[in-house]
Formats: sequence, C-alpha cells, structure tokens
Amino acid sequence: MSPGAVRASAALGARRGFALALLTSANLLVFASVTIMNVALPDIRTDLLLSHGGAQGVVTFYSLAFGALLVLGGRLADIVGLRRCLTAGLAGFAAASLLGGVAPEPGVLLAARIVQGAAGAVVAATAVSLMSVTFPSGRHREIAFTTLGVVMGVGTTGSFVAGGVLVDLASWRWCLLVNVPIALLVAVGVARTAPTGPRTTQAHLDVGGAALICLSLGAIVLGLDRATAWGWGHTGTVALLTGGAAGLGIFAATLPGKDQPLIPLQLLGDRIRVIAYAASGLVGIGMFAGMYVLTALLHTVLGLSPTQIGLAFLPFAVGAVVTTWALPHVRARLPVAVVLAAGLMLTAAAVATFVALEPGSRYSTHVLPAMLLLGAGGTVVMITVGEVATAGAGANSGVAGSLVNAAQQIGAATGTALLATAMTMTTRDELAQGAEPVEAAVAGYARAGLIAALLLLIPAIGVALMTKRTRAVSTYRNTHSTTSEPRMIKEEP
Repeated sequence: MSPGAVRASAALGARRGFALALLTSANLLVFASVTIMNVALPDIRTDLLLSHGGAQGVVTFYSLAFGALLVLGGRLADIVGLRRCLTAGLAGFAAASLLGGVAPEPGVLLAARIVQGAAGAVVAATAVSLMSVTFPSGRHREIAFTTLGVVMGVGTTGSFVAGGVLVDLASWRWCLLVNVPIALLVAVGVARTAPTGPRTTQAHLDVGGAALICLSLGAIVLGLDRATAWGWGHTGTVALLTGGAAGLGIFAATLPGKDQPLIPLQLLGDRIRVIAYAASGLVGIGMFAGMYVLTALLHTVLGLSPTQIGLAFLPFAVGAVVTTWALPHVRARLPVAVVLAAGLMLTAAAVATFVALEPGSRYSTHVLPAMLLLGAGGTVVMITVGEVATAGAGANSGVAGSLVNAAQQIGAATGTALLATAMTMTTRDELAQGAEPVEAAVAGYARAGLIAALLLLIPAIGVALMTKRTRAVSTYRNTHSTTSEPRMIKEEP
C-alpha cells in the first residue's frame, strides 16, 4: 500500500473506533437509566414525599415508554436516517434528564421520565442499527458486537455503583443530571464520526398503533398501582385493567388490516420466535422487578447506604459474565426451548429466595444467591432470545431485534408495578395485624418473590415440555425469511 493509502486506512480505523465507543456509550446510557434510579428511590421518596406507588412509577414509567415506543423508533429511523435520528434522540434524552433532575414536584419528575423513556427508545432503536452499518461484516463486526455485549453486562451493574456514589456524595438528582453532559457529548461525537446510514422511501409510521399500546399498557400499570388504594374489586381498578387489556386486544386485531403494521405479522408466524418474545417479557419481570425488591430489601432490612447497595449488586455482573462464557458450550448441546426454560427457571429460583427472607436475613445467605442467579438466568434468556428472534427474519431483522428489548422493558414495567402492589398490600395488612415495620416489609418482599417465581416457573415448565420444533438457532432455515428489502436510498452526508 502507498503511504497515502496507509494513512487513509488508519484514519478510517480510528474513525470506526471512535464510532464504536460512542454508539456503545449511547446504548448503555439509555439502558442503565432503568437501573441507576433503583438505588435513588429511597431518597426520592423522602425528598418529594412520594408513596411506594409513586416511587415505583419513577422506574416503571421510563420502562413503559421505552418498551412501547422502541419499534416505532426503529421505523422513524428508517425514514429520517440513523445518524440524524440518533443525535436527535440523544438531545431529547439530555433535555428530559435535565427536567427530571431539577423537578420541583413528583408530577414533573414522572413526566420527565416518560419523555426520557421515549427518547431512550429512539436511541436504542438506532444505536445498534448504526453499529451494523459501521461494521457491516468480518472480524471488525464480531469485535464490535462482542464489545457491546461486555460493556452492557458490566455497565448495567456499574450503574448501580455509580448511582449509589452519586446519591451519597451529591443527591438523587445527579442520577439524572449526569446524563446531560454525557448525552450531549455522545451526540456531537456521533454527528462527526458515525456514517449517515440508509433511508427508505417506503416506511410508514403506525403512530396510532404505538399510541394505543402506550395508553393500554399505561392503563394496566396505573390499575395495578391504584389497586393498593382502591382494592382489586373497585370500579376504577377494574376499568383500568380491563380497558388496558381491551386496548391491547384491539391493537392485535387490527394488525392484519394494515399495510405496514408496527409488528410485522411474519414475525409472529413462528412458534419458537413467539416463545422467545414471551421469554424476554417474563425475564424482564424477574430481573428488573427482582432488582427493585432487592434494592428495597438492602435499604430497609440491612440498612445499607446507596453506595453499599450499588456494590452489593456486583455479584449480578459475576453471574452474567460467567454465564456468557459458558452459554455457547451449553447451546451447542441443547435445543432452544430447553435453554430458554433453564434460563427462566434460574430467574425463578432467584426471586423464589425472597420467600425465605426474615428480619435477621444476612447478605451472604439471603441476597448473594439471588444476585448470582439473577445474573445467570437473565443472561441465558436475553442472549438466546436475541439470536432466536432475529434468525431468518430477513428484512424485518431490525424490528425483530427491537421487539426483544421492547418485550423486556414492558415486562419490567408491568412486573415491577405488580410486585410493588403485592409488596405494599401485604405490608399494609401485616402492619394492621400488629407486626413490626421490618417484619411487615419482609413479608411484602416474600409475597412479591412468590408471585414472581410462579409467573416465571409455570411458563418455564410449559416451554420445557414443548418437544416439538425445539431446534437450535443453527438449524433455522432461510425459508423463514420474510418480506423483501424495501427500496433504500443513501442519505447525503
């Protein structure tokens, strides 16, 4: 190669390296915003005088908007262009983080979290797609996505530690404010180093469908929250829950009549793929709702500071990293359904340990096992469903992958709302019967763990019993490919 060609190649490599760092940071930023706020919840409740339900909304509203709008964000990127959509999403994320960080009252904070989740959906939907454009094939692509997996696994746990340190040294508001400079710096870097990405002339935004999903899921989450105050048989509770379920039914019923539905019907025609989406939603309940319960336990029963709570979550990363190393060897010997069932059972075992909690519980015997099992089970499911959901998806591969994350976030939102309701109602009943506050709180954690374990274990057994069509991803045939690629045009730099 000539000296000029060598310099050009080195410059291209450096540009791609910067792009990888920035895109990985963008993806981690929006996913870590789910977990970092868990550590801050006790201080938020005290500062803004929030109820348990209101504090839980700080987590669930973000996950709800994130999950419900993730696929719409991917469709928007097809029209606007990946780089432009990503920078706009990061700017919106920074603005919402600033609003939440200075929120004077609970309503402003919850509204900011909804907007933050919507902007996060746009970022998550475009960051990985833009990484595929930047690293289209070969060894560099393999290195890029391996780096993304490692950073996401370690970074998610690191967000607990970072959140704890910020709360202890400054205040809970910095768990939001810290996003502002990071998001803006990443946005500027993406605009300067990342490729523009393709645009399509045939994409259509199903805004009505996305709005219906958001309203329906919002009604379900609100109904679960209001059940603590109104009771399960109250007219308002029943109306919210049935209205939300009816809205989801209407959305599903109208999919066949749309030219470009939000969820392509071709993706729902394979039973293994549908099982993968269901498993993603269920593991979202186990992982994120389990983290919510563990955070409350570490604060209430063990009396740990926010920084100590963050450090207490480090075994979660250990379980995830070890499982990531061992999973390829397991997957080579077992069918997909068996692996998914095993991951769900590990997660069920993690939350089932809450049933054995008592006021004198110790970290080493009652918390550490749950941390390790959560990291292992969640990793097994999420890696496996990511591969299964996109195998043979053809032109819908991007949407197929987005649906995995969407299902996980929706499961996290609805699961956390359900378990928080169970915790609150059980604790209230125990206090009414004369129990000590710590005893009542532990009883609530135990009830939440039992419900979560049943939600995970029953479908896990069902998946394990499905011996038909339990094929490994490597046996998927190209006959599963869906619609042809839409006509693409290159966006001008």
